[in-house]
Amino acid sequence: MKKFLCKAMCLFVCIWIIDILAGQIFPYLISNAKGGDNKRNNYICNQTCEDILIFGSSRAIHHYNPTLFTDSTGASCYNCGQNGNGIILHYGRLKMIVERYHPKYIIYDITPGFDLLAGDDNHKYLNWLRAYYDRNGIAEIFESVDAMENYKMMSNLYRYNSKFVQIVSDNLIPMQSVGIKGFRPLKGNLDSLKINRQRQERKTNPNYDPLKLTYFQKLIEMTQESRLIFVISPIWYGMDEATYRPIKELCEAYHIPFYNFANCPRYVHHDIYFRDGSHMNAYGADEFTKKLLSIITSELTLQ
Repeated sequence: MKKFLCKAMCLFVCIWIIDILAGQIFPYLISNAKGGDNKRNNYICNQTCEDILIFGSSRAIHHYNPTLFTDSTGASCYNCGQNGNGIILHYGRLKMIVERYHPKYIIYDITPGFDLLAGDDNHKYLNWLRAYYDRNGIAEIFESVDAMENYKMMSNLYRYNSKFVQIVSDNLIPMQSVGIKGFRPLKGNLDSLKINRQRQERKTNPNYDPLKLTYFQKLIEMTQESRLIFVISPIWYGMDEATYRPIKELCEAYHIPFYNFANCPRYVHHDIYFRDGSHMNAYGADEFTKKLLSIITSELTLQ
């Protein structure tokens, strides 16, 4: 029995030491990443200084070309979009950004599935915030998703366990580039013969996620010193208006500009602009960015 307790104690001490080391090593590796999402995420959370920031899911990261924003307005611009993520992540990122400075303009691309609708696991939106859990206000986001997260985050191994390989890779041989000012254009063209035309179901009574809606409200209140603009960028399928109704109502209540290209006939079912049913290719992204700029340039006049 004594041998068993001794071995158990040694095992516990070893895990404890490894956990402490993880809390020292992985933050260093993230802050010194040579490329990939870790370098990009660290830049967004700790180093952005641009006048215009763009947020949203993969539809943001692939649809908005910051170079064109700068060429058109003279303002610096960075694309902060993140694949498969929505308002819970981006509220956290903006929470850290406004601790440093207030961007003059924030453009948020709405993807209802990640930003408004219930049905997915909100834990996944915490992944890119885990390394910044100790920053002001971030722990509250974890608690709002799951109160048990605050206990789990006491372990450094838990904080980084889903990113071990990617963190190391981004320090040795990054699998992915940071992008062009955060923008990652997609190559290729859509084959409409292979697309599932039934993917976009008509939802007369969408199930909205109250937590996501709460964070949109909080984001609006937190960014009062910035000019906030909401956009729904083009989608090959088109989109049912019911899926984005709460954002439209928030924009009306707070007098926030809302530009909706979801059902714009210029883009819907026009294969030339798209890589797949939800994402534009590089040509489409540039064409859309120019179109958006032609509409909002007057609002982006910087002093």
